[in-house]
Amino acid sequence: MFLKSILFAFTIAIGCCSLVTAQDTTSHNKSSYFKLSTSYLTNSVYNGRKDSLTLPYITPSIGYYDKSGFFVSGSLSYLAATADSRIDLFTLETGYDFTINDKLSGGIYASKYFYNTISTAVTSQTKGGLGANLSYDPGIVSVSGGIDLSFASQTDVNVSAALAHGFYYGEKGNEWGVTPTISTNLGTQNSYQDYVKKRKSKGSGNSTVQTSNSSNFTILDYELSLPITYDGNKWGLFLTPTYAIPQNPISIAASTGSGYTTEKLDNAFYAQFGVYVKF
Repeated sequence: MFLKSILFAFTIAIGCCSLVTAQDTTSHNKSSYFKLSTSYLTNSVYNGRKDSLTLPYITPSIGYYDKSGFFVSGSLSYLAATADSRIDLFTLETGYDFTINDKLSGGIYASKYFYNTISTAVTSQTKGGLGANLSYDPGIVSVSGGIDLSFASQTDVNVSAALAHGFYYGEKGNEWGVTPTISTNLGTQNSYQDYVKKRKSKGSGNSTVQTSNSSNFTILDYELSLPITYDGNKWGLFLTPTYAIPQNPISIAASTGSGYTTEKLDNAFYAQFGVYVKF
């Protein structure tokens, strides 16, 4: 029943996004452009979960952003670990971004992931996703939220919510921004369960790894982040340090064991920084 309610809300969100096409009064002031970017991620962390090994990624990407709000992009993520380096992921994404007025904006997206079969990223069992988001900024504190469906052996439902306040310096075309943000992620953990089973089974011989609690809809983590940006006319920089506090670990047991044990989740600090050009 809960999943049906979430799916209904997701359908409504997508429907609302399509209705705003006629209400987007700012599209005629925009220009279409291509965007090239490259970024470095110090460690792959998702909803507070991470692999036992540090997984830094270099990710070049290219995208086309139409003035209507439609976009399509592709990227590859190169694992830059000292002991192991390889192309770990290809990503394709398309979607539609909209602005209703100067306070309310949002978007919808669909993505497809192609992970290396030996990837140890916690998201490596995810095949793709659909999502929608809305952001309301009255000027004091911006409020944003999103809902995502992630496809693995079973579909995951994830909901996010965030509060932020931006400080901006300079003028359009030469502007710095600092945006302290607090956020939380809620959802199920079916794809994470698949990852745990794959990782734990490697060292357990012929035993079967079992998990529990992965289908429960719970708080997954709290996050504190500080996005720092520079936006010029044709290029920009970004840096986002994040501190994630994971919640509600799943329980794990091997078929040869005596029972379930609760996994240990540690707080994680990571950062992503990069540069982009538009043409």
